[in-house]
Amino acid sequence: MQFAYEGFTHKGDNRCFRFRGVSGRESVDVYSIEVKLTLFAQYAVPVQDGPRLCLQMLEVASAAQPCDLQRYHRYSAVSEDFRPLVVEREKKQAEKALKSAARKPFRKPSPSSNVFLGVPSVER
Repeated sequence: MQFAYEGFTHKGDNRCFRFRGVSGRESVDVYSIEVKLTLFAQYAVPVQDGPRLCLQMLEVASAAQPCDLQRYHRYSAVSEDFRPLVVEREKKQAEKALKSAARKPFRKPSPSSNVFLGVPSVER
């Protein structure tokens, strides 16, 4: 099953993301995932990543059992739903830390330096 993002509504401290499940050419069901904005702030996730987060939740549930997907018709996200995103972020930070630091570019010596780069000119 594929999911099409239909938009969001905002009420108080909650943002509700709506998706339509599409199987073939026909639309199957509407899924609504409500997320408290405080969860975005708590896990340092930009609100703009909300649709992607919700889409991942739907795709994981769809890949599992069909009954798992049923709970997302009207679902309120909890802290545990942010766990995969936090793990992914920590993994990227660890990979970045393991990479060696980039070499500093070679700087041209100052005019007063006795270092000469290139071919020396022939004095006549």
